[in-house]
Amino acid sequence: MSAIKFVNEENKISYDTSVSLENIIYYIYNECKTSFDSVRPGHAIGDFVGCSAFFGTSEQMLMPEYVVSQMLANNQAYEKMEGNLIKHRIISFDESDCVKPYEALGLAQYIANAYGEKYITAFGIHLDSKNIHIHLAIDTISWIDGKRFSVGFERNWLYSMIKNWENAREKRFAANEAEWDKCLKYYGET
Repeated sequence: MSAIKFVNEENKISYDTSVSLENIIYYIYNECKTSFDSVRPGHAIGDFVGCSAFFGTSEQMLMPEYVVSQMLANNQAYEKMEGNLIKHRIISFDESDCVKPYEALGLAQYIANAYGEKYITAFGIHLDSKNIHIHLAIDTISWIDGKRFSVGFERNWLYSMIKNWENAREKRFAANEAEWDKCLKYYGET
């Protein structure tokens, strides 16, 4: 079962400067957290970061400096460089769920693209703890019309998307026990 943390609201954190925006993007993209799984015996190695489609190539979406520059350029274009510039969300998976990094990546891409319909959204899958977790950084200025982030039903919407993903995953494993066994092996269980 996953858990969602709305960091801004729950920790009373505001990312209200270009430096704080840059810091959170670099934290989310930190290679020590996103590229190598030293906690589980499977040791996944890969690029477990990205950004919703905006301007640029898929390679550029893996570069934190590019993502930062696009978010700042968007905010400058709408002359909104003050106030909370990022919404920070964390989706954490229980160790017993045996979520593999590539599965979390698929969910992160799906969610980032949904937010990305209006807001540039960066993500990173952090593999540096027992609980694999997704960090999302949503630019609070819409690239479509410059309006501030406002999704009154965001919590329910996000829970619904994750629950749908979890249900589909459970059905997939019920139909293919060998796939579940691979997840268990990744977590060192037999």
